[in-house]
Amino acid sequence: MKNKKFIIIGVVVLIVALLSILLIRRERNVNVYEYPDTVVVTNHTKHKNADTYSKIILNKIFEYDTITLNIYYASRDYGTEEYDVAGFIQKNPYVPHTYNVFVKKNGLPTSIKHFLSHELIHLRQMESGDLIPIDQYTQVYKGDTISFLDTPYRERLFETEAINTQNDVLKQLNHLLYSNF
Repeated sequence: MKNKKFIIIGVVVLIVALLSILLIRRERNVNVYEYPDTVVVTNHTKHKNADTYSKIILNKIFEYDTITLNIYYASRDYGTEEYDVAGFIQKNPYVPHTYNVFVKKNGLPTSIKHFLSHELIHLRQMESGDLIPIDQYTQVYKGDTISFLDTPYRERLFETEAINTQNDVLKQLNHLLYSNF
């Protein structure tokens, strides 16, 4: 009976050791980058590495050299019966190249990398002038005024662009994070 107990304990210890080695090794294999001092991302959430993911997307993929992003929890959950809102991005109208991302506090329906890939496409749309926020319910996208109250989520052209592009951004992000140079 004692032998079975020692064997079980030994197998559990071996599994824990192997998992620990794999996790440590994966962390060690993440590529590290340097960024200009003018690329500032501050993560005010518990989403580990959200700032790093954002910096890679903003500087290495979108090639911004001057941008400020703050990542916060949303003060409440947003959404409708039809669509669960994971979060949103807002441009600071008073400080150029400055944005705030608000992320759902009670769990994302996707990974933080996936969420940021989508929201930072909206940042790029605003930086280029294609997307202009008017108020809380209205945006102008490439000259067309879009009301959130009148236009379903998937029919908003700026959302369609973000949905169609987010997986490409996510693939580039993962490649930059984990590829060997």
